[in-house]
Amino acid sequence: MDNMTPMINAVTKVTLVLMAGLLMGWALHHETRTVTLGMTLGLLGGLVNFRYLAVRVRMVAESVANQEGRAFSLGFVTRICFAILVTMFSVKIEHFSLEATIIGLFIPQILSIPVGIYLSVKQKM
Repeated sequence: MDNMTPMINAVTKVTLVLMAGLLMGWALHHETRTVTLGMTLGLLGGLVNFRYLAVRVRMVAESVANQEGRAFSLGFVTRICFAILVTMFSVKIEHFSLEATIIGLFIPQILSIPVGIYLSVKQKM
């Protein structure tokens, strides 16, 4: 895949649908409110990290294509600090499940694998 934009948009849509379902579960199922809120918070943080990484990868690719000599990075420190911020928010406020928040941070990155495979197969047909 030369163009990452369709994959980024598809992962964003799937993540937003998951978040909508979790918020509906929060509203309808009172016993799992902390888990659904924690997972929603984690998905939000993971989606922000995923999209930020996509922007940084695009900047690095443009820098390499233009043969610029400046140093570049993928913003690892920024992304890890944002994940820590989301985790600390979950710890500080008792209405969020810490475990679900941490799991939710990884889901958008993991979703990029099947979405990328699906879009590659779809593109070849």
